[in-house]
Amino acid sequence: MRITVAVRGKVGSQFIREEIQFVHNLSRSDLERIAKETEQIIKDTIMSKSRLPTGHLANLFYAEDLSSGNEVAWGIGNIEELDKEAPYWNHIDKGSEGIGANWQHFLPKGFWENGRWIENASGYSGIQPQTPIQAFNYISETLAQMNARIPQLLKDTSISSILLRSR
Repeated sequence: MRITVAVRGKVGSQFIREEIQFVHNLSRSDLERIAKETEQIIKDTIMSKSRLPTGHLANLFYAEDLSSGNEVAWGIGNIEELDKEAPYWNHIDKGSEGIGANWQHFLPKGFWENGRWIENASGYSGIQPQTPIQAFNYISETLAQMNARIPQLLKDTSISSILLRSR
């Protein structure tokens, strides 16, 4: 391994403070890029694995800046919002058996429309699923893809930021 060291600024009383600020800004931009890439991958994964995608669930996974003070933080997928807007999100990700769901139950009155069960008081009753919902594993698939992408994202962006700053 070959390591090259370059001084990017002038030595002086502000050098340490400027370097700390530079590293903080660089980490903030790197983390934002990682979050945005994660957002895109999870959305693409949900849409490609869904048989009849509407985009509703995919759109609930978005990168959100959670930074506070000097702490840099980003999140993708607010669990409270997911539970409220798409209470089925975890069921679809891990599957009926993965969350220990009682999938051998009677569905509420309703009917099938475009491959989806629509609850309706005037619909059919006594319908029972014959198979559990299979796991989509969109979260674990996204994490696996990001483990491969993060080193490249950091390599591409951090080096170019350092080079731009030194000029």
